[in-house]
Amino acid sequence: MIIDRDGVALHVVVEGEGEPVVLLHGHSLDLRVWDEIVPALIAAGLRAIRYDQRGHGRSASPPSGYRWGDHAADLAEVIVRVAGGPAHVVGLSKGGGIALELAVRRPELVRTLALIGPLVPDAPLSDELLASFKVLARAIRSEGPRAVMGELWLSHPLIASAAARPGARERLEAMLQTFPAGEYLATVRDAPDRTWKLTERLAEIAVPTLVVRGAREIPDFVSSTEILANAVAGAQVVVIPESGHLVPLEQPAAVGKVLRGFLTASSQH
Repeated sequence: MIIDRDGVALHVVVEGEGEPVVLLHGHSLDLRVWDEIVPALIAAGLRAIRYDQRGHGRSASPPSGYRWGDHAADLAEVIVRVAGGPAHVVGLSKGGGIALELAVRRPELVRTLALIGPLVPDAPLSDELLASFKVLARAIRSEGPRAVMGELWLSHPLIASAAARPGARERLEAMLQTFPAGEYLATVRDAPDRTWKLTERLAEIAVPTLVVRGAREIPDFVSSTEILANAVAGAQVVVIPESGHLVPLEQPAAVGKVLRGFLTASSQH
């Protein structure tokens, strides 16, 4: 289905019946990153709702409007209009950051949080990682997104581990081929839409929270896990062996099992 939020069309897919679980993909990916996870949620009696974020997949790509608040408002719209009320929210990488943003801005819409390799908004990033993003941005401007969303991005430390997994590389390439990359540049241009820092408000999160990361996660995102474990009361941390950053692509069975256990237990309270 397609829903409209402030003139931006968002592509949404709904499967299963039961309590709603909204899944958010990571940067440059789309809702297909959850293909191997959704069956486990449906088997657990949950309704899986996933959507392409603005600037990704089959959703619209406006020229601007990619701040944390814009993404959080899109997520809120999906929860209100599609889930019909508070939902379990699962976010991968930047999707985890959007989930955190919503949990602080609109806590009444979030039943639980499951954050996989989450990017924590406003948390400092290493000079090395920031430099790698600048290289990508320059390449997109000079060579165009199609050239960059191939080998250059697939070899990035955030992606390379998943790209080495049999079958996952083809799925990554399929998603990257549809990523217009305008979002990448607009994110750099868009000014912040708030004066507060999310890292200063994490203690406000009071819902059951699960944080998952791969054992081979890059240091910046290991730090994100530690920030959340220390700031969010009762946060559970699970480390998935033999995985880097994109855990749902690298170890889908393990992720499905962990999510199913967490969400089922949370639904019974």
